[in-house]
Amino acid sequence: MEKGKLIEFRLHGERHVATADRPEGKKHWIVIDERGQSHKLHPRQVSYEVDGCTFQPSEIPQFLEEVRSYLDPSSLEVAWELLVEDGQAVTCAEMAQLLFSDQHYIPCYAAHCLLSEDKIYFKQKADSYEPRSAAMVAEIKHQRLAEELKQREQQDFLTRVQEKLTGVSVEWQDSDRSRINALEKFALYPDNASHAAQEVMAALELSPTPQNAKNLLVELGLWSTHENMFLRRSQIPVNFSREVLAMGQKYLDSPPPDPDSERLDLTGLKVYTIDDESTKEIDDGLSLEKLDDGRERLWIHIADPTRLLMPGDKLDLEARRRATTLYLPTGMVPMFPSELATGPMSLIQGKVCPALSFGVILDETGKIQDYQIHPSLIKPTYRLTYEDVDEMLQLGVQGEKEISAISTWAKQRQEWRRSQGSINIHMPESVIKVQNDEEITIEVLDDSRSRQLVAEMMILAGEVAGNYGQTHQLPLTF
Repeated sequence: MEKGKLIEFRLHGERHVATADRPEGKKHWIVIDERGQSHKLHPRQVSYEVDGCTFQPSEIPQFLEEVRSYLDPSSLEVAWELLVEDGQAVTCAEMAQLLFSDQHYIPCYAAHCLLSEDKIYFKQKADSYEPRSAAMVAEIKHQRLAEELKQREQQDFLTRVQEKLTGVSVEWQDSDRSRINALEKFALYPDNASHAAQEVMAALELSPTPQNAKNLLVELGLWSTHENMFLRRSQIPVNFSREVLAMGQKYLDSPPPDPDSERLDLTGLKVYTIDDESTKEIDDGLSLEKLDDGRERLWIHIADPTRLLMPGDKLDLEARRRATTLYLPTGMVPMFPSELATGPMSLIQGKVCPALSFGVILDETGKIQDYQIHPSLIKPTYRLTYEDVDEMLQLGVQGEKEISAISTWAKQRQEWRRSQGSINIHMPESVIKVQNDEEITIEVLDDSRSRQLVAEMMILAGEVAGNYGQTHQLPLTF
């Protein structure tokens, strides 16, 4: 190196140009940049030397201005296309000749700037640069496009967040889901904070705490003020996928063939469904049949959702995954989409409904004398509440002798079970409901005749199912 030599070096990752002023010790040099600031450099820190002339520090701005006129990164793609086939490495001077038809020190330094900043077409190898393969260039471009898309989606998401926080109505996009999920996971599992969640909160100038993440989700209208964190952490699916909803709608519009095409027609029976007034999924009903020999047959009808299921389809697999409908104070988490669960899968008054019906004849003590189980068709006659049934039993409504007879058989069954060693544990049962996220009601349920009636009939159906499984060697859940 000599005095006046123009050199390039990096300081904190940024490119700087300076002129050599004087040696410092055995190996170092003092260089002076265009602002007159001196730097002590080892030769290893020098990334480029401009050959062919010497400079004063005051001439550096003019030099850089002339270099800038050559800096068109797109020109490297043209050079790469010419060189990639041979795969031959080129020096900065050779690239200057190829790009600018000139090997003057200014085009040479411009070629160095282009090549050293390029991350797509060329890679440095000693003092030269060799073209990357076409496959590698394609992969780098793909990665860059993906990163650009990610950054754009991040910015668009933050824009929607800011708009929502100021009261503007926004429509969340599919691309927002991953960031919303990250915020939810951070609020639920503080020890597993993702980079995505922290990025969002940092961009919004929020301290990255689980409480702030929860507050943000509430402010965005994505969570309620009293979000059920236990339900969230349980990972029980609350919503259905688009595919499952689409299949449910398809079955509503065009039901599949009934797998039990020879259902027993019980539409002539009077069927009572008894539930709370708020119940939307009516899944059981009761009937009484008078037989020619004077005996009475009790019928317990259970709604049969398999009428609308094809084994192994998306709806079937989703129902298996959920296993049951959850009843929570804030509402229910259904096993099937609500359009199905409260529609054709429910025992709706006045409509012909598929069911699994348990017909049971009891002896005078309440013991099962005979039973049968059939896929059936029923037509619910009355949709009653527990209070309705209690009133009917108390008044002894003459037109509804069947409900009184069912109640009598329920008492007989209870007595028979006690004689067999059953234990009645009387525990207060309550119903807790939360409405509008703020209104909490707690109701203590009386052990009324109607509730005892329904309970005994369900226990009876369970015993019949158990007997059937034992007789036919079928494993059944307890």
